[in-house]
Amino acid sequence: MKHAMKQHPVKQLPNIIWWLGYGGLIPFFALTMALLLDISVPLPGDGKLGWWLAAYAAVVLSFIGAVHWGVALGMQDRLEESELGKLLLFSVIPTLVAWFSLLLPTHLTLYVLAALIVFAYFADSVLLFRKLAPGYGRMRLHLTIIVALLLGASGVAVGDVVA
Repeated sequence: MKHAMKQHPVKQLPNIIWWLGYGGLIPFFALTMALLLDISVPLPGDGKLGWWLAAYAAVVLSFIGAVHWGVALGMQDRLEESELGKLLLFSVIPTLVAWFSLLLPTHLTLYVLAALIVFAYFADSVLLFRKLAPGYGRMRLHLTIIVALLLGASGVAVGDVVA
């Protein structure tokens, strides 16, 4: 049996984490506004804004999963094997579903990704937040709400174009 986790003084999140976390919203806002306002943006390839947004969201979900992986690696000597397994499992599930969702029509992909962002938050609230600085969960809640709403709105905008 692993030894009990030591209590460490609560650290505040460094400012750079806040800046990068909220800065990651810029592509979500920019692409969603372009979709909602039907603004043409010169992008490589066929320039489908909805797909670019979906690809960015899938990458973000991979990053969120990587936090689980990092915590599992960093705390592997202090975690029960079952808890370690859950962290590792939930580090890949949203990423794999996000990847497969890219095969769907774009408006459906955006809805799936919005749901995955919310799912990842709830999984993290159960498995991860108590292991990290308390500000991380609060920041993730803000980011989750904003991103899910933007992806949902983008799904509506792309769906209107498809219909």
